[in-house]
Amino acid sequence: MPTHILRLLLLIVGFIVAALAAAIYLTPESFYEFGHYRADSVGEIAADIPRFQGSEYCEACHEEQHADWSAGIHKVVKCEVCHGAAGDHPLDGKLPIPADSVRLCTLCHEKMPSRPAAQPQIIVSEHAGEEQCVTCHDPHSPALGSPAGDQAGAASGPASQCAGCHGPDGLGIGDFPPLAGKDAGYLAAQLKDYRSGGRENAMMNAIAESLSDADIAELAAFYAALKGGTGQ
Repeated sequence: MPTHILRLLLLIVGFIVAALAAAIYLTPESFYEFGHYRADSVGEIAADIPRFQGSEYCEACHEEQHADWSAGIHKVVKCEVCHGAAGDHPLDGKLPIPADSVRLCTLCHEKMPSRPAAQPQIIVSEHAGEEQCVTCHDPHSPALGSPAGDQAGAASGPASQCAGCHGPDGLGIGDFPPLAGKDAGYLAAQLKDYRSGGRENAMMNAIAESLSDADIAELAAFYAALKGGTGQ
């Protein structure tokens, strides 16, 4: 047999032996017991301490912020999305408060063609320059703390959380539709559909979920009484 062929065969045999040895000595005993993974990992993962605790975990120590958050449009955004996993907090220290709110908020609110029109969006360079978002907006309930909400005047109570997107006079802002002058029965029916889930929009579903029948009637009457103007 030619020498080069013999060397090649010895190399192949050596590779096979090394592979078999690795499979025997390096593969965990529980591997492939239930599938293509270590069976022992199931118990290890189950025994691990949960890192994400959920927003209810935060309520006991942060009642004011939790109240604002649960009543606003950010209800669909859990605390840990912005503040990181709670883990053993507060035992293992404080959670970070985002310093650059522009960078954080624009992850969801920078205007992009692919985003749904119902999502509040801004062109960063034209919106507030280098000003941080939290200067004007309450991060836990942006619509409640927005300039439009502060200028709402008569828009108080349930209507105050609508002014941030639909305008202080109900004439709409950007892609958000006007509500002023619309039929009260129509407005009430839409809010009830959002509340029941019959009409789907993540933001409106979260807002309507917290509204009672009395709140819906008050909102419908408030906006029906406003003049539609050019925004109608």
